[in-house]
Amino acid sequence: MTARIGLFGGSFDPFHAGHFLVARAAKEIFFLNEVVFLPCARSPLKRVPPVASDRFRLSLLRAGLKGQSWAKVSDWEIRQGGVSYTVETMRAWRSRFPRASLFWIMGSDQWELLSEWKDPRELARNLEFLVFPRPHRPRARRSFRMREIPLRLDISSTEIRKRLKKGMSVRGMVLAPVEAMLPRYRPYR
Repeated sequence: MTARIGLFGGSFDPFHAGHFLVARAAKEIFFLNEVVFLPCARSPLKRVPPVASDRFRLSLLRAGLKGQSWAKVSDWEIRQGGVSYTVETMRAWRSRFPRASLFWIMGSDQWELLSEWKDPRELARNLEFLVFPRPHRPRARRSFRMREIPLRLDISSTEIRKRLKKGMSVRGMVLAPVEAMLPRYRPYR
């Protein structure tokens, strides 16, 4: 049987319940064997780097996903350094798993920007995109294989950082192990 691997890239700054629920829905609905969370070193389409350190973002992911055998955390993009391009990540996974079916999990906000990504045609040939509404439903794109993850969530890392800075609760927005780690982390305050 061919492995079905979901790749979920992003800043995860911080990792929150929405990330978890989207990944789990993708795993269950599209019969993925695993979902690999890939925190980026630096997003090519964002002006500023992540607020939290690479090490802390990885710690949050590992704490939040502990006990989830289907979920893996990879520091591959962080170890590469510089700007993290999806096409380079896809190439690395295609090299490791040449027979696997690869899926890229993303929000519709990024789906709309796909033409601005590095080598979108190569991505179209090698990935199937699993897209969740953020904030609107994704529209079909010629030559890209896309399926919608039917899950609507309005949780964002930006909102969580704003709430933490104001001293407000983020309970329910993040998983309990992540919530326990956030108050101690100065950059979010």
